Amino acid sequence: MKRWTIRWRLTIWNTVVLTALFGIFCVVMLSAVHGHLKHLADQVMMEELRELIEELRSIENEQALVAQLTPRYSVHSHYHFQILDAQQRVLFRSRFLTQVTLPRPAAAAEIRGSHYEDLTLGHMGEYRLLSTAIRDSRSEPMLLQVITPRAALQQEFRWYVGTLLTALPVAIAVSILAGYWLARQSLSPLERMADTAERISAEKLDQRLEVQNPHDELGRLASTLNGMFDRIQASYTQMRQFNSDAAHELRSPIAALRAQSEVALRSTRSISEYQRVVGETLEEACHMGELVDQLLLLSRHDAGQQSVLFEDLQVDQLLLDVIDRIRPIVQERGHVMRISTFPAWVVKGDDIWLSQLFWNLLDNASKYMPAGGEIEVTARVEGAEWECIVRDTGVGIGPSHLPRIFDRFYRVDSSRTRNTGGTGLGLAICKSIVEAHGGRISVASVVNVGSEFTIVLPGRPANVDCAPTEDSALASEAARSA
Repeated sequence: MKRWTIRWRLTIWNTVVLTALFGIFCVVMLSAVHGHLKHLADQVMMEELRELIEELRSIENEQALVAQLTPRYSVHSHYHFQILDAQQRVLFRSRFLTQVTLPRPAAAAEIRGSHYEDLTLGHMGEYRLLSTAIRDSRSEPMLLQVITPRAALQQEFRWYVGTLLTALPVAIAVSILAGYWLARQSLSPLERMADTAERISAEKLDQRLEVQNPHDELGRLASTLNGMFDRIQASYTQMRQFNSDAAHELRSPIAALRAQSEVALRSTRSISEYQRVVGETLEEACHMGELVDQLLLLSRHDAGQQSVLFEDLQVDQLLLDVIDRIRPIVQERGHVMRISTFPAWVVKGDDIWLSQLFWNLLDNASKYMPAGGEIEVTARVEGAEWECIVRDTGVGIGPSHLPRIFDRFYRVDSSRTRNTGGTGLGLAICKSIVEAHGGRISVASVVNVGSEFTIVLPGRPANVDCAPTEDSALASEAARSA
């Protein structure tokens, strides 16, 4: 059955269920019909017995009883009668009962109401017996009994059984046809989904499944698949853009290396000229190596191949270490760095990744800021999260660029990339690192005012709070004065 289509499996299950329900219905109905037929037969027997009782009320003695009842009740259609006195002596008996002994439930004086029972009289078949007691004109108890064959009732009941058995194949056939039609109607949206999904390819990722009713199961399935196709299309578009940008970024240093080498080989050069060409070549090679390393890092993040051996780290201390290492570079560029007290906080993470995260943000803030600018680093705890905010007074980012600032190879001003040595991957790496630690990163910026990057990392408080090092602003001012 596993090889069958869902349509046929639904049809079979529908047929099995309907057949079972029809069988239960037939059993219940036949039981009710049999009970009803039996009740009707008992009522007719009672009516026959009442007629006999009316006859007996006008009879004075035993001789008159026999004389009056014999012409009418000796042979009376399908009903046979027997009358007994208080001593169980037979007063009257139909001709059929002369060779039959009927059971006597009790003495006539002890019988109350009507007593029904079924009998089997040997080869003569099954009969229904009704016994009751009355008093004659002298107030003497009498036992009256009447029997009738059950053949007519059984024959009528068999007719009902035969009718239902005849209807059963018809019902099964109808249930198969109806089940197949219902299964086909129910699964037709799935067939349309399959046809549409087969047409979706790398060149046709914009096609989507039709959602007729978003509130039913098939509608929710179509909506879920459309959402998946949206993500696939976005990932595919991003991958194509990434490949295109990577090829473009690698082409530039390779072209520079080739051009410098060709120029150097056209004629004989002095040692100083060769040294200059080798130096420029080395600079381009370093730039290309940095770009390849960052591409490799992002690809590993995307594939989940980076180390997952995270450990408990006190992120505030790690941030202070990064600040101490980058402070000389910031001071050399003529910038002021201000820091506040960082709440002690422990995260589950990788110290190399987190160090690179903070370094990229601080270096990025310092690169795109004129001399005399300020970098402010603050941190606070919000619930179960640690927030670090890096503010700068740089050139800022325009509103049209903010939604794409974390995209790979995206630059607000590509003309200054060569001067700053950037690859356009720094913020993309920051976002990847933050998300790998279960956090989030955001940016707010105003042109010619500055930018503010916020990193949120989940974790728990450390045992102690750590104060920052000496005010970096004073150190920076001293350096600038020197």
